[in-house]
Amino acid sequence: MRKRQRRAGSSVVEFALGSTLLLSLFSGSLQFGYAFYRYNALQTAVNSGARYAALRTYDSATETPSSAYTAAVKNTVVYGTAAAGTTPVVPGLTASNVSVAMKFVNGVPGTVTVSISGYRIPAFFTQFTCTNKPSVTYAYQGYYSPY
Repeated sequence: MRKRQRRAGSSVVEFALGSTLLLSLFSGSLQFGYAFYRYNALQTAVNSGARYAALRTYDSATETPSSAYTAAVKNTVVYGTAAAGTTPVVPGLTASNVSVAMKFVNGVPGTVTVSISGYRIPAFFTQFTCTNKPSVTYAYQGYYSPY
C-alpha cells in the first residue's frame, strides 16, 4: 500500500514538471504564430501598396513624391484603397508607419519602394518593432507626368 502512495506522489511531480514544459512550448508557439500572422498581413498590405505605387501616375519632377501620390499609396497600404478609410487592414497600422521612396534612373522614375517603420507587433509576452520591414520594391511602370 505504501509503494502505491509513493508512486502517486511522484506522478504528481512528474505531471507538474511536464505540464510546465508543455505550457511554455505551447505559449511560445502561439506567440510566434501570432507575430508571424501579423507580419504576413503587413507584407501583403505593403505589396499591394507598392504595386499600386508602381502603376499610378507620378506627378513630381523630383525623387520626392507629391503629397497626393504619397497619401494615395499610404492609404492603399493602410486601408486597402486609395481613399482614406476608417478601419486599417492591420490593427494599429497608421499612415505614419508607411514610407514611400522613389528612385530615379536617367531622370525618370525607375523603382518605387514601400516599407513599414515604427509599427509594433503586439505579442503575448513582448512586442516586435518593424524597422523598414516589410519592404517591397517594384520597377516603376506608370505614367510619368511631372507638370
